Amino acid sequence: MRLLVLGGCWIKGTHRVMELFEHVLKEPQQLSSGIFWILSDNYDLSDFKFLMFNIPCDSNGNPNNTPSIKLNSKSGNTYNHKKIWEEEINNNSKYRSYNKKDYDYYPRGRVEISNNRATIFLNPHISSSDFIELIKQNFGLFPNNIPDVRVITDGSTHYQCFLDNVFDY
Repeated sequence: MRLLVLGGCWIKGTHRVMELFEHVLKEPQQLSSGIFWILSDNYDLSDFKFLMFNIPCDSNGNPNNTPSIKLNSKSGNTYNHKKIWEEEINNNSKYRSYNKKDYDYYPRGRVEISNNRATIFLNPHISSSDFIELIKQNFGLFPNNIPDVRVITDGSTHYQCFLDNVFDY
């Protein structure tokens, strides 16, 4: 399991990724499925951190020789947001400012890969083109890795976050 945290900020109403830390993108990322959060307590999602747990895989979603990765979803082939939050975030002093919140407090989503297609499921508050590009880049969703990327903005209760109690769609 690779943990990646990226930082960003809000400029003139448009989200721009301004700073990378704890990870330097030297080469195109390997194709991966997995889960992610946009960690920010600001209503405009400024000053966010991008937190992801990825699973390197092939274009059919089969994990690539990753015996050390403990997949904890019902299906057994990906991560569960709640379980990862409880196991990796809640007890980690590195995330002290975030780990007092529930797993579903922050906007989140997942990347699934199957049959040469990637599908990004995410909360509507993080469906801007800048967030989608950030997700694509860090999960290796490039045309040379996978030809078809679909984005599904999920406004259901499944992906609700603190922002859904403030803004209506």
